[in-house]
Amino acid sequence: MAVYKVNVSLPEDLVGEIDEAARELGLSRSGFIAEAATRYVTDVQNLSAEERRRKDVERAIELFTWAREQAPSGAGRRMLEQLQADRARDTPRSGRP
Repeated sequence: MAVYKVNVSLPEDLVGEIDEAARELGLSRSGFIAEAATRYVTDVQNLSAEERRRKDVERAIELFTWAREQAPSGAGRRMLEQLQADRARDTPRSGRP
């Protein structure tokens, strides 16, 4: 893996805190900052994935709500009964191929 040198400007007190934490962990300043950046990037990526899942769930709920409002009375029960009948037909019974 290629390694790049970058220049960043940080407040003096933050650099002191980084150096202290790095020393306690037995890391160099660069190692500490690289580890911190890696963790932060992972957190951002996980948050983005979680946000996408949350939005997908919200869209599904909206769709089901719309479908429920559009369906004639009793349609949900009839659909459930049909799904149960289909499952029973397609599920092999024990002892039979």
